[in-house]
Amino acid sequence: MARKSVSHWDTIEEESKRGSEIWVGVDVHKSSYAVTILSSNGVRHSYTTPADNQNLIKQFTDRGVRITQLAYEAGPTGFGLYRACTASGIKAMVVAASQVPRAPGKTVKADKADSAKLAEYLAKGLLKPIEVPSESQEAIRSKSRRRSQISHEIGKCKERIKSFLLVNSLPEPSGLKHWSQRSREELKGLEMNPDLRFTLDSYLRELKFLEEEKALIEKDIKEKALPEKDVLQTVPGVGLVTSCIFRTELFDPKRFETGEQVSSYVGLAPIINQSGAKAGYGRIIPRGQGKLRSVLIEAAWRLLGTESWASEFYRRVLGNCGKTQKR
Repeated sequence: MARKSVSHWDTIEEESKRGSEIWVGVDVHKSSYAVTILSSNGVRHSYTTPADNQNLIKQFTDRGVRITQLAYEAGPTGFGLYRACTASGIKAMVVAASQVPRAPGKTVKADKADSAKLAEYLAKGLLKPIEVPSESQEAIRSKSRRRSQISHEIGKCKERIKSFLLVNSLPEPSGLKHWSQRSREELKGLEMNPDLRFTLDSYLRELKFLEEEKALIEKDIKEKALPEKDVLQTVPGVGLVTSCIFRTELFDPKRFETGEQVSSYVGLAPIINQSGAKAGYGRIIPRGQGKLRSVLIEAAWRLLGTESWASEFYRRVLGNCGKTQKR
């Protein structure tokens, strides 16, 4: 397809009226969108517009430009543009940035150039869309992810308290490894400089707040986000957290046809390593749903301690490869 860049809409409108296919690539940012419109005849129009979904759609509809498809990369701006396009009857797709082909040796990054590449790859059928959750599914998932954030902050807060004790040569209560209630009371009773006491109490108040917030979210998830009879939690090693994250991150299991597709989505699919007559599996691909992958691995470790068949299978795998990380 021969390229012809134009600096105005007139030619694009004419292309649409002639029945040419029109592809649109959008490089989305918080305050602006870089847009490239590409026709099947190679006519291309690139411009920058304010980050306003309805205004962008209006630019096409007011001119009668019929879009074949629009694409943009997933990112911090979310799925608002996709949903606005879908509601207006415009076919759109969201693509993972890691799955967009990149030219070898590329050293220049420009918004208009990125939008142009999206339009070109879209026209050639080289882009694969990600699944977009519904607004209600995304809202439920936000609670699950918020719980994960707080759990991470709780761990960091506990480490800060231990570091504080070590730096200031203060004794660490024996039960602090498991953060028992008794060890927490001992922390409150430690004798120290008044300023140090103020700092430690601040850490303890922060920890209490985070744990209470976590409990509040888990209660809400249990009551609203999970079915009354959660079959996933009947699986040994799977509890409230694993079940919730699994349901909210997959959000529509029916879109997967095989277990291998789920493994790939989660990021547990191993790399196939084949050379000549030799074939085998290498390391897993370090991408996908990282948090879901993490909790599934934790559930697998818990399963080893409760099910003899799982423990026997693990020992057999360990005997073959000698790597304790495999499960």
